[in-house]
Amino acid sequence: MYKVFFLTVTVVSRLSEHLGADRYGTFYSPGTFDSMRRRLQYLWLALIPVVPLVAPLAFGALASLRRLPRPWLALISVFVFLQVIAATLTPDPLVSVPLAFLRAAYTVALITAGFVLGSAGALRPALIGYGVVAVTAFITTLSIYGYGPQALGERLAHPYYTSVSLGLAGTLGLLLAITWKGGPLAWRVLGGGLSLGLFLWSGSRGPLIALTAGLLAVLATSFRIQWKATLLTVGAAAALVFALQGTQGSAITGRFMENALNGRDAFWTDALDTARAHPWGGVGPYQLGPHLSTQYHQGDTNCSFWLKEEVYGLKSCPAIVNRFRGAWLIAHNTAFHLLGESGVIGLSGWLALMGALALAAWRSGDPLVNALTWAAAGMGLVDNPTLLPNLGHAELYWLASGIGVSLAHDRAVITGEGVPPSLRLQSFVPFAPLLACILLGYFASPTWWERIRPGHMPLPVLEALTLPTHLRAGESVTVFMRVKVAIGHSYRLTGLACGVEQNCELVLQKTFSDQTQEWTTLNLKGLPAGRYKLTLKLSVASPGISIQRSLAEIQRVIRVE
Repeated sequence: MYKVFFLTVTVVSRLSEHLGADRYGTFYSPGTFDSMRRRLQYLWLALIPVVPLVAPLAFGALASLRRLPRPWLALISVFVFLQVIAATLTPDPLVSVPLAFLRAAYTVALITAGFVLGSAGALRPALIGYGVVAVTAFITTLSIYGYGPQALGERLAHPYYTSVSLGLAGTLGLLLAITWKGGPLAWRVLGGGLSLGLFLWSGSRGPLIALTAGLLAVLATSFRIQWKATLLTVGAAAALVFALQGTQGSAITGRFMENALNGRDAFWTDALDTARAHPWGGVGPYQLGPHLSTQYHQGDTNCSFWLKEEVYGLKSCPAIVNRFRGAWLIAHNTAFHLLGESGVIGLSGWLALMGALALAAWRSGDPLVNALTWAAAGMGLVDNPTLLPNLGHAELYWLASGIGVSLAHDRAVITGEGVPPSLRLQSFVPFAPLLACILLGYFASPTWWERIRPGHMPLPVLEALTLPTHLRAGESVTVFMRVKVAIGHSYRLTGLACGVEQNCELVLQKTFSDQTQEWTTLNLKGLPAGRYKLTLKLSVASPGISIQRSLAEIQRVIRVE
């Protein structure tokens, strides 16, 4: 595994040494680089998808922070201030304030780095990195599932990318290849082909939203130039999906037609419940995980890796990693996650910044900047593609945002629009908050979509024959439950035990359909000693894009000794 890793880094380094990009995205030889600094910048951008740990080198760009226009310096200052203020209102401000400041500084550093780069063409080396990620994922998947056609029926695997992250990597790679105006056809086809395979084989539906939003942004900004490449991409994807039908690969491509949330409605509910308990400052950056009851389990003593521990040369999950296993758990919605972590105050800062950056991207008129901006925004409904640190996806988004600021500023100066800083600020005032509100309405659509969706569903009936009030620590208990549901609908029964000084623990989860209406035996998971409020909630199993709403509940106070 380590040999493969270092070989990958070497390949990317060699490619980036011999390839560079000017502001139009055309590759040239190293002799055209202005300086060794520019060469290192391209090497850094090529390595970010492969070695995400190099991305924090962007902190070095903070030395150039004053190069940003004054209105943007003011906005960034307000953004950082709101994050710190929100962190002081969390349950543990001594931990939250440094983390909030560090994350805000990292965000500002990436925006500044993008502003210094000043050209969307500077991001082209990332396509090399995504190509390496694709090859690594293909080799990893084939080595696990075999080199036969049965491997096409399994989702892609990678040493440190999830299947969703692989799908998003494919999306970003495709957008880089499509918008590469004037680039060598061989590189565009190779990079785009690998990215397309990465996108399809991942079987992830969130990246499909991102790709759709990104392609629409490309067409909106440069229809005359990019429509051929966009049409070719869509046609190639459709042809591959059609060719895989009737084969093992249909199990993967068929996922794009599913509408199940895979538990996201429960994640959203947990995040909103956490925000209600801590409305102003949330629970703090990277501290929402333990509050996501269906993902985080108090009794677990071992975290899980992307692949088996033996692949990494480990016998089990290291204790230090297991201790912080909740830090990378997410609510799978940009607004809900930030609301749970930083409350109303912190979320306001994030939305204001993202709204202003979206407006700058649009005013820049650059197809790639707009594609990356709106792809991340589109996927934010079902995931957290802008959350830092990331596997390079969020880093690329914030870098592109900084480039958008630079291009929009240059365009305003060239055209004579708003040359005085005060006028440039005034031109952003009416539209940036509007875009921020539009983003909030989109991210929060699961909370209001169910209310406007037509149709009426009969309320189910939840009954319990016996529910214990006293238990022994660690002992599982059998209970008898019955659910009377409407014909043609499925429901999810979730049991949560919430302690006085502990987060809620998932003790029961089962799906009921109209075929299971008799008394059923269920097992309640054992709990540590303490006093708990047990809540059994019945909700729709596949509610579409909406949060998990309780349709029937049973509550008991139990004591575990």
